[in-house]
Amino acid sequence: MKLLRLFVAFAAVLALAGCGIQPTGVVPAGDAPGGFQLGAPRPQITLYFVYAGQLSPVQRAWARDANPTTVLTELFGGPTRTEEQEGFYSTLSPGRPVTVDTSAQPVTVTVSESMKLLYPVGLQQVVCTVSASLAASGQPVGKGITVVASDTKLESLYCN
Repeated sequence: MKLLRLFVAFAAVLALAGCGIQPTGVVPAGDAPGGFQLGAPRPQITLYFVYAGQLSPVQRAWARDANPTTVLTELFGGPTRTEEQEGFYSTLSPGRPVTVDTSAQPVTVTVSESMKLLYPVGLQQVVCTVSASLAASGQPVGKGITVVASDTKLESLYCN
């Protein structure tokens, strides 16, 4: 029993003594490391597809030029296989040529598709995707978007 008390006392003295490292002030070590950062944002684009009958945004990683014409061309390419497996689909005819003129307000989108085929869901896919692309690049959508189809023209459209 005496030996146990002696051992406990010795352990207490060691605990109070610490580990032997003396405290110091702040030691300057230079700048923080740079380079690759986990969690750094990756460039993305937003495309609008249909999910469960409702218009729904889809984020895609994007490393190329994200101008509105390029983004809209990607929309007309349809959902990826993974997006389809998740339940996304498009009402747009794949591969249609499109252009977006942002040089004046309102922004004008030209599609080689009949408005009869676009309206209403495909038209909203186009308008919402272009609006998201413009917003991401800091361009205004102030006067809405004009969509020129092969058979008609609609003005002052907004994503809603």
